[in-house]
Amino acid sequence: MKMFKTLSLALLAVAFVLGSCSKYEEGPSLSLRTKKARITGTWKVDKYVSENGTETESNDDSTIEIEKDGTYTVTSGSTSFSGTWEFNSDKSGIITSFEFGGVTQTDEMTIIKLRNDEMWLTDDEDYDASADHYGGYGIYVPA
Repeated sequence: MKMFKTLSLALLAVAFVLGSCSKYEEGPSLSLRTKKARITGTWKVDKYVSENGTETESNDDSTIEIEKDGTYTVTSGSTSFSGTWEFNSDKSGIITSFEFGGVTQTDEMTIIKLRNDEMWLTDDEDYDASADHYGGYGIYVPA
């Protein structure tokens, strides 16, 4: 009987975890890696997807290196700049900040998909809440 209770509790816990893991519209529904672990690394834009679904390959050689300590560096050719990043309050997006000409620039991007090998981000300025859809997004892959 004790074994049955333990097994039942374990199954209930697994069902709860599986039912509540998906934060992002496009999955994954379950990941053993934390959101921070999945987002950190060096990424490059692979393609852009427009509002009507048209995919355009990126010809940009820029990379963004996202660190666990809350910093990031964007590099394009011999030019680079650094800033800070953090998840927003419900971890549905990231907020980036960097200084340019003595003025702090801040941007928030919504995470549509976050996997170890792929990240989809849209700038919140491209999100149309009244229609509940995105104006377009970038698909990032490890660099």
